Amino acid sequence: MPTAKVVQERVFFPFTPYLDSARHFCDELTRKDYVSWYDLLAAVTLLALSVEALANTIGEFAISDFKDFESSSPRAKLRLICEKSGLEFNRSKSPFTEVIHLLKVRNQLAHPKYQKLHYESKEMPLEEAREHYKQLGEPLHDIEKSLSPEMAQKSLKAVLSLAEMLRATLKPEVFESSSKRLVIDGVDYFQPKARE
Repeated sequence: MPTAKVVQERVFFPFTPYLDSARHFCDELTRKDYVSWYDLLAAVTLLALSVEALANTIGEFAISDFKDFESSSPRAKLRLICEKSGLEFNRSKSPFTEVIHLLKVRNQLAHPKYQKLHYESKEMPLEEAREHYKQLGEPLHDIEKSLSPEMAQKSLKAVLSLAEMLRATLKPEVFESSSKRLVIDGVDYFQPKARE
C-alpha cells in the first residue's frame, strides 16, 4: 500500500503585515473628520516597525552571516544592505531622509522620557491674557510634538519607496510565497527533478 505525506511551505515576510497595517491607519487619518491620536500613534509605530522588519528581511537575503548584525540599529542595517546591493545610501535624499527621521521618532516612542510640562506667557494686559487663557491648549510632550498626520503620510510614502527599492535588489522568485504538494512513497512529484 502506497504511503503519502503532504508538504506545505510558506515564506513569511514580516514587513508586509506591518506596512499594510500602517497604510490602514494612515488611510484612517485622511478618512475621518478629525485626527485620532490612536490612529496617528498606530500608523507611526507600525511604519517604524516595518522599516526594522524590512531591514531584517532583506538583510537575510542580501548579506551572508546577517545574524552577526542582529543587534545593529535599523539605520546601520539599511546602510549595510545598500552598500552590499550597490544602492546609494544618501541620508540627505528621499526616502532615506524621511526614514531616518521616522527611526528617530521610533526611538522616542520606544524610550519615552518623563517630562513635567510647563508653559508661562509673557506679561500682557488682562483682557488679552483672558483671551489667551481661553484659547490655550495643553503643553505638549516631545512625542506629541513629533507626530502629525503629515509626518505619518510622508513616512508612509518613504517606507513604500524604500521597500520597492530594496525588493528590486532580490530575485523575483524569493517572493513566491507558498506551495503545497503531495509526496507519494518518498517521491515528490512536484519537484522538477522528480518528474524526469
